[in-house]
Amino acid sequence: MLDFTHNNETDWSFKVNEVPLTAQGSDTPIDGWKVLVREDNGIPLHVHRNSYKILSHDDVVNATYDSIKQTNISQDFGFDVKSLDDGRKLQIEVLFNDLVTEPAIGDHCKYRIRVWNSYDGSYAYQTVADALRLWCLNGCTTPDSISKVWMRHTSQINVDGAADKIANGLEIFHGQKELWKGWMKQKITAKKAENFFKKHLINNHTKTTEEKFNSKQLEKLMGQLKSETKGLGSNKWALYNCMTHWATHTTEHKSPLNVTRDREQRIAKAMNTRAWEEIAV
Repeated sequence: MLDFTHNNETDWSFKVNEVPLTAQGSDTPIDGWKVLVREDNGIPLHVHRNSYKILSHDDVVNATYDSIKQTNISQDFGFDVKSLDDGRKLQIEVLFNDLVTEPAIGDHCKYRIRVWNSYDGSYAYQTVADALRLWCLNGCTTPDSISKVWMRHTSQINVDGAADKIANGLEIFHGQKELWKGWMKQKITAKKAENFFKKHLINNHTKTTEEKFNSKQLEKLMGQLKSETKGLGSNKWALYNCMTHWATHTTEHKSPLNVTRDREQRIAKAMNTRAWEEIAV
């Protein structure tokens, strides 16, 4: 059980009631639909079909914390919980300060667990184990996100087995060190990186523009790649960190967490392509 208090601004422990959905001006329930309402302040959170299963934020927070304690893999970790959009969304970030690998001298990565939940359908229940690069607090996204759990709220959703996922993810995290060191030996060119960005990260699918890629984002990526290669060399490790920098530096957006999640998914998908495997010269 979590052993620290939380204030009203970040509170996640409120009770959620299920109320039948009715048409305006009528007391007759609409068949098959319900509304989730905060009990403490009456704020409606979302309308769902009756098949939707509630997984409470409080259960997610405590299960995550208890799982970390159960694995006993760390004695020094930060546990940050964010309740967002009047409690509709939840994000947990656990950073393990004593679980560190060093792909290159002075270039450290910490083991990290992130968890998402929502009452408004925007997030499925999800846990992701990955690495956080400490050079500039730049999140490291691997093709398989090291370890991942994803469940819709219409399934028999529960948080059992989280401890095993955390422990297994740590073993894979330590194995990533050799992969990253291998990337440092693989040379890349700016032109090949540019083509990779255009095709796999920032390609446009709309019919409203003649451009097949987002030129603004390309400029950001190429600028960051130049910065990364200055410190890391013109190699695949620099390219990788350029992409994860792009994914995690999203504060200028209205919903930075959503943008980060979308970009991380794009990166993971791009890194599972043949183009990523063949990008080195």
